[in-house]
Amino acid sequence: MTEASETPETPEPRKVPPLMTATWEAATTDPDPLAALGATRALGGLLSTWETQLVKEAVAAGETWESIGGSVGVSRQAAWERFHDEVHEFRRQVRSQARSIRDRQRQEWDEFKDNVRSQAKGHHRHPHHH
Repeated sequence: MTEASETPETPEPRKVPPLMTATWEAATTDPDPLAALGATRALGGLLSTWETQLVKEAVAAGETWESIGGSVGVSRQAAWERFHDEVHEFRRQVRSQARSIRDRQRQEWDEFKDNVRSQAKGHHRHPHHH
């Protein structure tokens, strides 16, 4: 197999929340300027949430605060101040989920070992006569 035939894994495209799509449609197509203005205001909040999600993805992929800040036109410190709480909460959730998985694995492993010991003792008590 040649290097050219190897295709890197492409990440799944991001799914745009339907609310964001509908709000964009209202902001750009509603004939009533006040309705479009209200939708535009709501879109700002939705885009802020979207931006935070992208920052979480960037941090999870190993990007630095400097590179994140550079992509949005602010300093490393400004990027950190704007996003670190959400990223910290995201990391806390990931660590909590990982701990939960690890604890379940330990419990299953302990149950497996106990089961093997129990079966081994059972076979030891009842030797097979040939």
